Amino acid sequence: MTLKVEFDGDEFLLDFQRRNPTSSKYALTGAWNQSGQASVAATMPGVFSVLVDHRSFMVAVARRGSELEVWASGRRHTVALRDPRDRGGQSGRVSAAGPVEIRAQMPGKVIKLLVEAGASVETGQGVIIVEAMKMQNEMKSPKTGVIHKIHTAEGATVVAGEALLVIE
Repeated sequence: MTLKVEFDGDEFLLDFQRRNPTSSKYALTGAWNQSGQASVAATMPGVFSVLVDHRSFMVAVARRGSELEVWASGRRHTVALRDPRDRGGQSGRVSAAGPVEIRAQMPGKVIKLLVEAGASVETGQGVIIVEAMKMQNEMKSPKTGVIHKIHTAEGATVVAGEALLVIE
């Protein structure tokens, strides 16, 4: 299978072939080239153990509209995937439709809720601040909408992948 990948603004083609349920052969071409073996195992919702060649990573993934927000080694990355055969606009991205859950990328503590249920929000507006690994991360709305439900409270401890709030 081949996918077009946009990783932090750089574009690649990712070709991967599943060898068995836990291992794949991959080739990445574009801004840089790399190939080898990789395996991915889910450890909890939204958190994965990734083995690339002989290096191991814990990776947290959260959907942000049509993109993925990926946390690895304490760094945040933005990833967009699409089938290169699809025709679309310049970037192939679409706006988020329907309810969107904002989830914790890694274990942490809710420092501040920036919105309340029923509030209108714009794309890119800060909605919650979560402290993880001694860093405060402001999470932003991936779409214009209304805060439908808040699943947490200020001061609460959250686990990776936990739903924090829903925007409709």
